[in-house]
Amino acid sequence: MEIKQATQKDLTGFFSYLNDHLSDNGVGDTHLFQPMSKTESSVNEAMKARFADGINVELFQLGWRRLWLAFDDNNKIVGHIDIRSHAERHTQHRVLLGMGVDRCVRKQGLGKQLINTMLEWVANQPVIEFVDLWVLSNNLAAQKLYLSTGFEKCGEIKDMFRIDGKSLSYTVMSRPAAI
Repeated sequence: MEIKQATQKDLTGFFSYLNDHLSDNGVGDTHLFQPMSKTESSVNEAMKARFADGINVELFQLGWRRLWLAFDDNNKIVGHIDIRSHAERHTQHRVLLGMGVDRCVRKQGLGKQLINTMLEWVANQPVIEFVDLWVLSNNLAAQKLYLSTGFEKCGEIKDMFRIDGKSLSYTVMSRPAAI
């Protein structure tokens, strides 16, 4: 498995992987892991633009984003992690994390590898002091991963979403950027 920082040339493959990944959202035994309706769980143009534009924005400018991709031995994308600026001003010292792992390699340690890769990069960015994330409260597997990598629960927003007729809460987690 190789994890590398993404460039513009990786985005077509990334969007294909992400579209497949999102197709699992709330399907079968898989809980919703993104706050999206099952019928909306695909990559849209706005999402593509946020990634494509964000990886070109200079670090610490509003809208910046950095993305790492995990490739298997066949050069297929099987996981990703990204960090980005918060939308609010005066939050340059914090980043917001998002990630996903392909169904075929879940529970094999890739999530932890992706987080560690991101944390190594963040450790070399003295401006970044905290890594934050928001996770659907029903996604206990993801919360377990985050807790095992040093994240702490900061709180929960009850009934944050009403998706497909269900009330869903959001758990807020954070950790210091220093390894």
